[in-house]
Amino acid sequence: MRRKALEKLTLAIAKAVQSASDDTLADIVGSADLRHALTIAPRDIAPESAADIAAIKAAREKTARFRDEMANRAGGMLERSDVAEMLGVSVAAIEKQRQRRQILGVQYGNEIRYPAGQFVEGATAPNLRQLLEAFGDTDPWEQLMLLTTPVTGYGPEPETPLQILGRKPGAPALKQLVALVTGWTA
Repeated sequence: MRRKALEKLTLAIAKAVQSASDDTLADIVGSADLRHALTIAPRDIAPESAADIAAIKAAREKTARFRDEMANRAGGMLERSDVAEMLGVSVAAIEKQRQRRQILGVQYGNEIRYPAGQFVEGATAPNLRQLLEAFGDTDPWEQLMLLTTPVTGYGPEPETPLQILGRKPGAPALKQLVALVTGWTA
């Protein structure tokens, strides 16, 4: 029975991969969880209606525009190796810093990219970790959006939280900024 099931699944997966779009293949390759990859695989087997395809395409284009806008607001996106070189650490250390919420990394295509605005004069913006920890489990793209949204009350002109961190605010302003981020995520 197991052998027959394996044969059927192997044929189904082969068919799914053969008929999959480039986007689907990229999603499968980028998936860290095998169960997730299996749920993605069959989405191109059954042809979707023209309206569904148009809606999916429009959603993907909207997502791409959003990510491009966020990258622009953040001063561009850096690759892991560029960040490692700038900070004088290994590429593995950058991944550990991202996992420990010391720096922000966002999924950009099949890679993790790092918003340039979180770095000031070749170093991580002071106290960035406090803000990233305050975000909790908020999606990294949402974190980036909030970190690049101008706020008032920290200077004569509206500034983004990344800009505020870049000028090394005092303890009261930092505490207020952490409270703001915490409020955004509540």
